[in-house]
Parts: sequence; C-alpha cells; structure tokens
Amino acid sequence: MKKKITISFLLSLLLFLLTFWTAAYSLYAASMAEAMCFFVLTYFILEKYAEPKTYGTPFVIAIIMGRILLDIPIRVMEFRETIFSLFIPIVVMISIFLAALNFKEKNKIVLVLSLIILILLSTIGQAQWLEGFRYGK
Repeated sequence: MKKKITISFLLSLLLFLLTFWTAAYSLYAASMAEAMCFFVLTYFILEKYAEPKTYGTPFVIAIIMGRILLDIPIRVMEFRETIFSLFIPIVVMISIFLAALNFKEKNKIVLVLSLIILILLSTIGQAQWLEGFRYGK
C-alpha cells in the first residue's frame, strides 16, 4: 500500500511538472489543462489502486500533496505576487475531489456535471478571479 501511495505522489508531481508551463501561455489554459489532467490521473489511480472501504482517501491526499509540494514554497515566499494565479491550484483541488466523487458514484450524470463544473471554473471562474484583481485594487 505504501508503495502505491508513493507512486501516486510521484505521478502527481510529474504531472505538475509536465503541465505547469501552460501558465506562461495563459492562466485559462493552465487551469483547464491541469484540471483535466489531474481529474484523469486521480480517476486512473483510484481505479487501479483504491480499496473499496477507503474510497481512495490516501491516494487523493498523495495526489494533492504531489500537486502542491513545489507550489507552496513559491507562494509562501512571494504570496502577493502569486495570488492572481492562486485560482489554478484551487480548480485542480476541486478536479481531484470531483474525480474521487466520480470514482465513488460511477454515474454518467455525475461525470457530465463534474466536467461542466470544471469547464465553468476554468473559464468563467478564472475570468472572475482575474477581474477581481483588475478592479479590486
């Protein structure tokens, strides 16, 4: 079990390293890319490793830790400068929880609603977040 959790953590860290560069292109692209990739990764890991009693809670925690491990030091040291991009990890956390919910429920309606939520958060939610910084200061 410990080895599977470590693999989940490392896959999450690798996925973050493969997708974080999209923020240089667009915060909208980063939000969408990371949310969808982490949704798929979480569901895949839960499908492969999770035990029925736990609903994959240890794996979800490992995936979250892999995603935020490199993000935390940067945000702690430069919080004011990085707060405008804080919505991306929030959307990713929501996508991880939605993937866990989909794993638990295994219902197509839940899947469709989850994807709609992620698309809305990555587009309209991201726009509202950035708009708040543009006019909030």
